[in-house]
Amino acid sequence: MFTRRQAMMTAGVAAVVAAMPAAVAAAERTDIAALPREKVTLVAPPYVHTHDQVAKGGPKVVEFIMTIEEKPVVIDDEGTTLQGMTFNGSIPGPLMVVHEGDYVELTLVNPASNSMPHNIDFHAATGGLGGGALTLINPGEQTKLRFKATRSGTFVYHCAPGGAMIPWHVVSGMSGAIMVLPRDGLKNEKGEPVTASGSG
Repeated sequence: MFTRRQAMMTAGVAAVVAAMPAAVAAAERTDIAALPREKVTLVAPPYVHTHDQVAKGGPKVVEFIMTIEEKPVVIDDEGTTLQGMTFNGSIPGPLMVVHEGDYVELTLVNPASNSMPHNIDFHAATGGLGGGALTLINPGEQTKLRFKATRSGTFVYHCAPGGAMIPWHVVSGMSGAIMVLPRDGLKNEKGEPVTASGSG
């Protein structure tokens, strides 16, 4: 049987535990507001935007803007045309590069000239179906998604509007990749730095 003192202590601990997620979220918002920001202009594959192989300084917020384009795309030398759905007009979509610990902040734009709703699902993100559940927008709308890149690696992103529409949008061109580099850069099997041409 609980004494009154034990019941009061239990209630106090429960209140502190319940308040922790809100306190952590508030602290993270403050931390994000203090971070430096970098605006990145995406480029079509096979190229990649300018980036550092080794992170300079601490984490930052990396800002991207991506526009969804529904348009005819020529897919071979014979002029075969696919009614494409694209991120930034290319198939596949642009490669995005950040470092582990950075925040990815994407503004996704679905112009009024498009005919369908679209979204983006980052396999590098957790929660909210990688952003897919949070970013579904109709033509003429835009939305902003931010997540912390917590794991290094290369991850797919794609449109995931739901059900049978997912594979249709993906095979019509709506997929790409995000590379999350380790903060100290890529290394080979001997632990030596690996660099890529076109990056700083």
